[in-house]
Amino acid sequence: MTYQPFRRATLRRSWFDMLRSGLLCLVALLCAAPAFCDDGARHTFWEVTGKHNKLWLFGSIHVLQAQDALPQIAMSAYADAETIVEEVDLNAAMTDLLGGSASQLQMLPEGKTLSGVLGPQLYARLQQEGRKLGIDPDFMSRMQPWYVALQVQQQQLMRIGFNPLNGVDMQIALRAQSDGKPLQGLETVADQLGLFANLSLDEQREMLRATLDEKDPQGQLREIVSAWRNGDTAALEQQLRKGAEESPELFRKLTTDRNLRWLPQIEKMLQDPKSDYLVVTGALHMVGRDGLVELLRRKGYRVEQK
Repeated sequence: MTYQPFRRATLRRSWFDMLRSGLLCLVALLCAAPAFCDDGARHTFWEVTGKHNKLWLFGSIHVLQAQDALPQIAMSAYADAETIVEEVDLNAAMTDLLGGSASQLQMLPEGKTLSGVLGPQLYARLQQEGRKLGIDPDFMSRMQPWYVALQVQQQQLMRIGFNPLNGVDMQIALRAQSDGKPLQGLETVADQLGLFANLSLDEQREMLRATLDEKDPQGQLREIVSAWRNGDTAALEQQLRKGAEESPELFRKLTTDRNLRWLPQIEKMLQDPKSDYLVVTGALHMVGRDGLVELLRRKGYRVEQK
């Protein structure tokens, strides 16, 4: 196995940030209604016509800045949908995170420590960056490197104004909670944590190393947000291809396999005569040959970008 994709941090972060689950959102408990805008452009948003109902696909960015409003078309779909579906049920996620199985997925095997797993050089770098970000590595002495990498990444992004509280998923989940709308998850918190916890320690080390190497997270995210804002599927597919080329195995686990697991659930929703659905997942799950849009089209559904 090659670990090159993690060393090439700029490419890796551009698609990995888009694909990573809403883990950064899971610790956020803040009730605020989302703003929205109507700029007349196309969006990362599709309407799917079922035999008896409608289903809307909305590509998500998991972290946004405070001024990043949700498009009017998505909020209109939210109003019309009886059921909201996200990667996980964020409104129930806190309980799941505090559970024993989820907590154990964040921990190193018995007898191992973060400093021992990382080695002196990488651990020293983590301590240096941690001090800048207000993170105490010693507090995470028993945590797996992937979890520490996400904590570092979260603090880096929040320092430049990108906050999970402003992410698409969280805005919609909080609105659904406030409105009393049913919110379902396509997978569980344990499923998502397991995607990272099942990486080898070598892969996790390189993931953390790449996170510490990142020089311009703001520039990367601005490009991605721009593509998302304008419904630029070509730009999003370019990010997708980079991920596939850099790390085919990890790409398969994080995208293709999950899309295929979600597809039967979405097809079942399209057979429901009693409910219309708004389905919100990471934007890169929507595009590409094995994205949800094309998978549904190959199944014979009419799918239109709006």
